[in-house]
Amino acid sequence: MEPFDAFVPQFRRAKERWPEAPTLAGHYTAVVESYEGSGLDIIATSKSFIECVCRIIIAEFGRPEPRSDSNTTYLLGEALKAVGLENSRGASKLDDVLTAHNKMADALTWMRNNHDPIAHGKEGFLDTLTTNECRAYLVTADTIVALLLAAYEGKEPDILSTREPYERFERFHRRIDEAVTMSASIDDETGLLMVNMRVSPEDEGIELILEPSKLLYALDRLIYVELLRAAAISAPSAAAEPKGAPIVTGKFAEPSTVMSQVVEEYNGTLSPLKGPIQEFLDSLGGLEAVVAPTHLRDSLLATAERNIGLDWVSREPLQAAMKVALRRTLIKFGIEAARSEQTAERLVTWLKKNAAAPTETKPAA
Repeated sequence: MEPFDAFVPQFRRAKERWPEAPTLAGHYTAVVESYEGSGLDIIATSKSFIECVCRIIIAEFGRPEPRSDSNTTYLLGEALKAVGLENSRGASKLDDVLTAHNKMADALTWMRNNHDPIAHGKEGFLDTLTTNECRAYLVTADTIVALLLAAYEGKEPDILSTREPYERFERFHRRIDEAVTMSASIDDETGLLMVNMRVSPEDEGIELILEPSKLLYALDRLIYVELLRAAAISAPSAAAEPKGAPIVTGKFAEPSTVMSQVVEEYNGTLSPLKGPIQEFLDSLGGLEAVVAPTHLRDSLLATAERNIGLDWVSREPLQAAMKVALRRTLIKFGIEAARSEQTAERLVTWLKKNAAAPTETKPAA
């Protein structure tokens, strides 16, 4: 038989449409394994895949969750209602299409009950499914999934309940970003950060009181971890923390306010370090793929200058901000994230030795 994804492409398309849905991915794997193996449970796994897609669509539009024992035809009808394709009982030509797909869903259930060798227990000498029968069931399921995807992609899901990624609603984000202004202060009663968002100066705005830790934990884990490290060193209560409390590190979202800078040429206060830092970058190896190495060197120096503050060599929070900014600059030049993290760490160490007084200090090896 031909490859599964070539024969019935809508299954994979649905899986990739919701890449963070583990149950859907599991159903996809089960269908593929059945298709490429014995084919014994091909009808049941195809049917389950359709039902999973239907439940995702129903949830995306904030509709009530169906009962756990809802059949395929009911779930299909509810999913189509959610995207505005409800059968109007002959009032529209589209009803013929919807009725046909409902009948296909009914047919899948009937075929599972009557033809699937492992459904509901079957007589021991029943013939197994033929290749042509498997293909017919899959084509039926693939057609239903195609209708669901086509209908879903033409509608906007419910913002309050959707699990679509942030990038899906770019035009909404732009509308808010262009219209809303924000200010922050400390609430007198709670002592917590209070953010006020308003559309116009005359608007009373919407006040949001929250802990800085909650905001950072939700939005930017990298800065959260860096501040946690700094707080563990400087906070008076640091000694009261449990011994051995882990500080988790990993690959987190890039911060949106770090002072990273890309320039073609740099002539600032750190210019005397151009030669030494280029030698240092060359010694690291692995950066040869950079198209314009001198631009990288100058951009790193420009970024470093923007992040050097008073006593930065002895202040860990400033060093952490420096590392984040350098890492982001490296990524802008196409250096992969893990390598950028390692290089930025070593650059901060190098700059601590060489950038405190660049015109007076001899560069360290």
